[in-house]
Amino acid sequence: MVKLSIQDEFDGSSKVSELRSAIGNTFNDNQSRTGNSKLLEVSDSGNTAYTVEVIGTYSKVEPNQVIKKQPSWLVYNGIFH
Repeated sequence: MVKLSIQDEFDGSSKVSELRSAIGNTFNDNQSRTGNSKLLEVSDSGNTAYTVEVIGTYSKVEPNQVIKKQPSWLVYNGIFH
């Protein structure tokens, strides 16, 4: 997948800005043990997102409070698609 900052330059979109505006939102996250994560921060370059697991709607697993570093395109897709 193409990094969000490169995609923004290529097609004139503002996906990095959209992702930054979603900081604090909870989203479905297949990389999370609970199935849900919360977006905490987006790196200055826009290519990395920092998330933390939150309680899932249908999960009985306790969230791991470790901050995870994920590619921003993956988090963008989880929030906006």
